[in-house]
Amino acid sequence: MVETKDFSSKNETSSTIILSVFEKEGPVPKICVPDIISEDNRMIIAMKSISLLMGEQIYQGGNFFDSVKYFGILPFPDLELTGLTYFFLIKDESARGKAKAATISLLVEDKRSYFLYENTKQLSIMLAETAKLLAYEGVSHEEIGDLINSLAQKVENYISEVNTPIELSRKLKVLFVGLGNSGKTSYLRALHEKFSELTEIRPTKGIERSEINVLGHQIMDWDLGGQEKYRRSYIKNADLYLYDTNLLFYFIDIRDDNRFEESFEYFGKLIGILRAFNQYPPIIINFHKMDPDISDTPELKAKLEKLKKKFTEFSTGFTIHFFNTSIFEAYSLNKSFSEGINALSPNKEIFAAQLQWFASKLNAQAMLLLNESSLILSDYAIDKDIELVSEISAPHFQNLFRTFTDFKLITKNQALWQMENSMVLFNHFNLDDNSLYLLTLTNNEENIRKKFERHFPKFKERIKLLIQTYL
Repeated sequence: MVETKDFSSKNETSSTIILSVFEKEGPVPKICVPDIISEDNRMIIAMKSISLLMGEQIYQGGNFFDSVKYFGILPFPDLELTGLTYFFLIKDESARGKAKAATISLLVEDKRSYFLYENTKQLSIMLAETAKLLAYEGVSHEEIGDLINSLAQKVENYISEVNTPIELSRKLKVLFVGLGNSGKTSYLRALHEKFSELTEIRPTKGIERSEINVLGHQIMDWDLGGQEKYRRSYIKNADLYLYDTNLLFYFIDIRDDNRFEESFEYFGKLIGILRAFNQYPPIIINFHKMDPDISDTPELKAKLEKLKKKFTEFSTGFTIHFFNTSIFEAYSLNKSFSEGINALSPNKEIFAAQLQWFASKLNAQAMLLLNESSLILSDYAIDKDIELVSEISAPHFQNLFRTFTDFKLITKNQALWQMENSMVLFNHFNLDDNSLYLLTLTNNEENIRKKFERHFPKFKERIKLLIQTYL
């Protein structure tokens, strides 16, 4: 028996670490530090965490050993626990597929789950470093125990050094920033389909705040006016305006060449302040006003490459994504915004893995999950072109589905659109209090409905946990 130590912290937040491995008899909780969770409850944690792995076909033969590494935050409501879980493989020539599925779960009480969200990056590094050492074949039982005990000590030392407040729910702050007239407000109004207000837009005075709900989580949008006097105030009082930013959308008017340098200067100041705060939120750069009539010109494409290079140079250490957006292309707004919200989710990789698993059962080319507001929660596609087609068309199929349902032309929660060489299966379903839509794009697959019904319950059960901790 491996000796486990009690590293309970004097801090109000305390943690437990469980290593689980898929053995011949199934998921097995190998070690629990400190030893305070019953065997039955450890088994529940092992079963639920390992069941969300990508599927045995992904790593059969050891061919995908290095690709199965990802994190997620999972709830265990029956145990009143939430866990930051790292999924990985342990090399084992004697095992089926020459590898064993494994998880390391860092568990805290539900009421302390905010600690996991706010410290995911630092905690994930600790878990990944330990998993890397565990993944080698031939690590002895005693060495495994030492590694988990060492990890527990590192986590408790970290907990004692940070002061994370108790929050009943995660509060997310999203900034929309750019120079005046860069299109922030029009982007937000078009995104939320407030089209009648687009002709009445005036320069934003100071900050306009609005709130949206995504899967039961409240997100506060801060639209920061871009006039120079306001920009000076944001920089001067950065602790009020910029501190605790979870996501930043930055806008640049692609047609206003004369202000590019001014925009770079402003962006550089924002990045410098965030670095000083030691905060690195995801950043979405919107090359805005990229209207359809100008988007394909060679001159504009060359301009974009230069802009991307300059923004990338500024953003070392940050995760940054670029999008071409226009209020005349609803898809571009939805894609940009969805990518930003996805970046806030600790479960985005696991979500994509579940869609890939379900798609493999249906021989599907693409699968895409939407909420009521057409936000793309997650998607999977066999290539970039198929991904683009599914993302552009999904909101239109959603609107058709709602229209046909309203007029009683669809009486079930499923519709099938047949095309020349492919078909779209569109489903509406509820998960807890969330209304969700699933688009499946396939070739003319025989018995697609029967295949869907056969595997859908398992898919739905798998994503239920992920939805609860999506944000």
